[in-house]
Amino acid sequence: MTTGRTRFIRVVSNRTFIVVVAALLGFFMTFNVAQKVQNQEYLSRALTLAKSISVMPDVISLVQQDDPKHQLAGLAQVIAMRTGASYIVITDRTGIRLSHPNAALIGKRVDDAGAALAGQSTTTFNHGSLGVSANGRTPIFNNQQQVIGIVSAGFLTNTFAGDISHLKNSFIFLGFGIIFLGFVLAEILARTLRNRRIESELLEVTSKYQEREAMLHAIKEGVITLSPDRKILLINDEAMRLLDLTSQSVGRVIDQVLPQGRLLDLIEGETLQGDDELVLTDNFSLRINTRPVRHLGRAIGHVITLRDRTEHIGLMRELDSVTNLTNALRAQQHEHANRIHALNGLLELGRFDDAKQYLGEISSVDADLAERLNDKIANQTLTALLLAKVAIAREKGVTLTIDPQTSLDDLTLDLNAEITVLGNLIDNALDAIAGSSNGQATLTITESYSDSKIITVRDNGSGLPEPRPDVVFEDGFSTKIGVGSSHRGLGLAIVSRLVKQSGGSITCYNDHGAVFVVDIPVKK
Repeated sequence: MTTGRTRFIRVVSNRTFIVVVAALLGFFMTFNVAQKVQNQEYLSRALTLAKSISVMPDVISLVQQDDPKHQLAGLAQVIAMRTGASYIVITDRTGIRLSHPNAALIGKRVDDAGAALAGQSTTTFNHGSLGVSANGRTPIFNNQQQVIGIVSAGFLTNTFAGDISHLKNSFIFLGFGIIFLGFVLAEILARTLRNRRIESELLEVTSKYQEREAMLHAIKEGVITLSPDRKILLINDEAMRLLDLTSQSVGRVIDQVLPQGRLLDLIEGETLQGDDELVLTDNFSLRINTRPVRHLGRAIGHVITLRDRTEHIGLMRELDSVTNLTNALRAQQHEHANRIHALNGLLELGRFDDAKQYLGEISSVDADLAERLNDKIANQTLTALLLAKVAIAREKGVTLTIDPQTSLDDLTLDLNAEITVLGNLIDNALDAIAGSSNGQATLTITESYSDSKIITVRDNGSGLPEPRPDVVFEDGFSTKIGVGSSHRGLGLAIVSRLVKQSGGSITCYNDHGAVFVVDIPVKK
């Protein structure tokens, strides 16, 4: 027995050493990865901000005119204050600064601008006059896609050093906590063995079990293990939180505790599309990995890991909303330029009557729609989006009719959610009729008898899948074959979730094409 106790104490000491070394190495590597991810995030934010500024019509116009009234410096300062950027620098086509937080540097040439002036967007950590910063540069193009300048945006590292310091302290605290827990467990088990003379084999099993439980429930990812007959063998706290399960689920078959759908198919390994599959639930956006476990050539079950990506999807949705609006406004600007060219051609040919008639036709159509939208929708962002979508439809050779019979300003959806819902539904309708000689889509906004508004989007395209049109709301479903995006099949799923979270409902059916009906309550 003494030999057994001595051997166990030696094993506990060895395991304590392993816990210490593994914890230190693991947290050191994890912290480095997290820091790199954070640095990359700020580089991405800087480049995204620079690209957003580079397509602003006012910026393009002022850069083309070499900013005669020195307005760019003030505009850059306002944008920097609103976005939290440390600086925004705008140059002309030769790299001469037109704006800079340090007024003394305006009019001087920037360094290392060759790539941006050549039409390439770059990101780097820049050692500039203001200090080390996460910098994003992108060229400014005119209507002929010629580079006329550069936009450079950056975030000084000392502005997000506090985030890194907090992250480091958190990792250190958690690391020492786990190390201390390992020491405490080892000491308790050793004393228990000496005082009670428990069999060494039993204590060794107990030690392994406690270590496994402590580490399993301390990790951030959700973990589930399934037996070959798909019974839950183990589930940690994070997995129970993400899947809304309890510890009572252990021992039950997985399809008894989870509803039928894509989430269950991914967990069971029925849907094998690759690693890190994204799936939406009512409350979370999850990344799921399913791995079979084999021992001596025999399948003994599956291990499933879950990661919460809800915040990531929210940021992606906001970015998609901004991109959607930017693309729509760019199309509207392009259409306006074409009309100006046509009008200019008529005037140069001396066809003044034709020019007057053409101007009357285009102004009456757009002015009538803009007036009706402004009467019903106070938010100018939504109005601009809808007008721009009409321009996009005309570019595609199809017709988009908008009939706002009531307002959208009192919905329970926020502005980003409204842009996402309307943008996705209209884009799907335009995609369905693109290439059709008589493609028509309509957007109707009406008021129901209850305290809600009805948004109806209809097209005369090929329609929805039968016999279950509502399959389009399931995440992962897409009719766009060959699209290589990792987020393919999420558009209508996100729309459905946003509508349901606001207390509304969304339905779809076929009626000489696809019809989507959204019922959203108004604010009380």
